[in-house]
Amino acid sequence: MRRLASPGWIASHLFVAVMVVLMFNLGLWQLRRLDDRRTDNTVIAAAIAAEPVDVAAYLDEFGAPPDYTAVATTGTYLADVEVRIANRSSGGQPGFWLATPLQLQDGRIIAVVRGWVPRRILADLDDRSVAAPTGSVIVAGLAFESVSGGRVAQVSLGDTPEISQVDLIRFAEVTGLDVEDVWIRLRAQSPTQTDGLPVPVPDPDLGEGSHLSYAFQWFFFTAGTVVVYGLILRRALTRRQVSGDMQLQL
Repeated sequence: MRRLASPGWIASHLFVAVMVVLMFNLGLWQLRRLDDRRTDNTVIAAAIAAEPVDVAAYLDEFGAPPDYTAVATTGTYLADVEVRIANRSSGGQPGFWLATPLQLQDGRIIAVVRGWVPRRILADLDDRSVAAPTGSVIVAGLAFESVSGGRVAQVSLGDTPEISQVDLIRFAEVTGLDVEDVWIRLRAQSPTQTDGLPVPVPDPDLGEGSHLSYAFQWFFFTAGTVVVYGLILRRALTRRQVSGDMQLQL
């Protein structure tokens, strides 16, 4: 037993103990993340499934609604000052989101992401129209707060402005409009798009991800380490015992 209590073995014991504790806690951390995700998914699913609220009335009474709040409103698109939200793919195809200011009946303006548009349309490789409906339009969608960190892209003179995120400060900068502190991701509108573009952005995937499988992996590594190290210690003790017996025989 003295050999297993030598400085080298003590260091080995400590290292294994630290790794076991670390891996076990990583498994618990993944379970906590899974629990958090399930809670968030429940909240998001309830918000999406709720009856849409009038966004103007909500702004007046409560301010900007929480993300994923189902909203509806009526207004007129200001199609002359649209903005592209860069680098958005759909089905493996590159493209962008097209955001159009919507002027409400009381004069306030809200940015509406009408949906995804394939990038090839900019090279006239797709002749479908992405023009917003004219006149009064009823929109229904999900409300979101502004995303920070948006950057303005360099575009050709007279081209549609392009920003990297739905950053309403940048949106106001490139359009020259005073927009509300909320934007709507369109789910449906009346009248509808004539050519099917832009394509409404799908609702979020409310899956649980890989947290549970990762947790099982960390717990498996923890158990495996304990078992393997136990076998190593057993072999070392056996060798120690055999060596001792041989010395006695000599």
